[in-house]
Amino acid sequence: MEYLGKIIDLLNGYVWSPAMLVFVVVSGVYFSIRLRLTQVRNLKDMVRNLVSNQSSESGISTSHSFWTTMAARVGVGNIAGVAVAVYLGGPGTIFWMWVTSILLAAISFTECSLGQLYKIRIDGEYRGGAYYCAEIGLGWKWFSKLFAIVTVVGMLFGMPGIQANMIGEGLNHSLGVSPLMTGVVGAIFLGIIILGGIKRISKFAAILVPIKVGIFLVLTAIVLIANYDKIPTMFSWIFASAFNQGSVFGGMMGSAIAMGIRRATFASGAGMGEETPAAAAAETAHPVGQGLANSFGIYADIVICTCSGLMILVTDCFNTASGYIGSGSAKMAELAAAGKNGIVFPQEAVGTLMPGLGEFVMGVVVIMFAFTTILSYYYQAETGMAYILGNASESTRKNVYLVMKVMVLMVYIYFSTTTSSVAWAAADLACGMMVWLNVLMLWFLFPKVVAMLNDYEEQRKADQVPFFDPDKVGIANVDLWKEINKEQIAAARESDKEKITVARSGNLQLNI
Repeated sequence: MEYLGKIIDLLNGYVWSPAMLVFVVVSGVYFSIRLRLTQVRNLKDMVRNLVSNQSSESGISTSHSFWTTMAARVGVGNIAGVAVAVYLGGPGTIFWMWVTSILLAAISFTECSLGQLYKIRIDGEYRGGAYYCAEIGLGWKWFSKLFAIVTVVGMLFGMPGIQANMIGEGLNHSLGVSPLMTGVVGAIFLGIIILGGIKRISKFAAILVPIKVGIFLVLTAIVLIANYDKIPTMFSWIFASAFNQGSVFGGMMGSAIAMGIRRATFASGAGMGEETPAAAAAETAHPVGQGLANSFGIYADIVICTCSGLMILVTDCFNTASGYIGSGSAKMAELAAAGKNGIVFPQEAVGTLMPGLGEFVMGVVVIMFAFTTILSYYYQAETGMAYILGNASESTRKNVYLVMKVMVLMVYIYFSTTTSSVAWAAADLACGMMVWLNVLMLWFLFPKVVAMLNDYEEQRKADQVPFFDPDKVGIANVDLWKEINKEQIAAARESDKEKITVARSGNLQLNI
């Protein structure tokens, strides 16, 4: 195990080099400028598209797609990941997460819009992902296969590990439950849900994600209100650590920036391509509408990350790699001596108000955060495998998917009992490899996103319902969208009592 950890750490040194951090930031800045800060300008449209419940036999609704994406985004990276970032980079990490997230929203919009654009139908359901974008949009079949393989391996063996590990560690810390027992029981429930396919996964996510987010926000509010007098000190820590080499967190500014970018990327999933399959699975009238809806999740994601950071800072329940030991909980010195960080920080933070009960409640929240995230990861792995299998028969695909489901359950049990350092390293490696490949591809397809955004905004300014016509925008090899147009028009004629105006190619309008 120690040898495996060293190999993964070595690879992470290359994958998460300074070049990666520059690549992500430059991409976010460039995309934001070319899109004219659509992630800020179109907040109203983000929400408008988000509440759409339009669905079909082939696709899930925009809202279900959003919650499925949020299931991946809002995981233990938002709680334990932030705690680890503060440990390694100091409180200033939180500031740099804020900055990075605004840039990541532009990347998220780009990849989700492209996922919708280049989706296809397999066995009657929409499928999409970065691999389809690369093959259909660029003709890079070799690249598509490579990305699909990285996605399957990363989403089956890398990303789920830290979620499973944090569940095991959280319950072990609060209740003393054996991680192995936690892993077995969790695997049983996980298996029940993933056997139902994307529709069951998306429905489960749509129910559980809002609940887990709501509980976490309430816990944060309680902790902040109880420690309101310490809030000014907390923010002074954040900015001091972010911009200078102060005496308490000396020498950590560089680490704060690096960890802020790294953890924001991991927590949001933007740039990895992990949100593209769920975005592609939605039934929508225009790719940009889905891109806006899903990219709104970045802001929800950073709110959760901020809550995690504020919670541990205001209670002084954190340690840093520079030697600072918090005094909010009597266990902080013990945790520092044992080298433990992550989920135990927010557990101790809540425990300062509700000893025993607080750690348990936070442990339950972590279970919900991690569980829905693993479901989303599995769906992404299955979508990647669907691409790899190509024209294989439906029975062959179903058999392969069954093997994958068994494998992800075994991985879940294994990582429930391993060390958190190995679990984090494996997840970071999977995340980093996907970011390199995905963002590189986005640069080449980015002009199509600009064209689609212009088309969408022109229709909005004309008070038209944005309706995507690939011929009008000049985008080829997306014949499925012509079929979708016909299906949506037929459905509207049959079910809509009100007249709506649908923008078609040129100045032609179709009144339904």
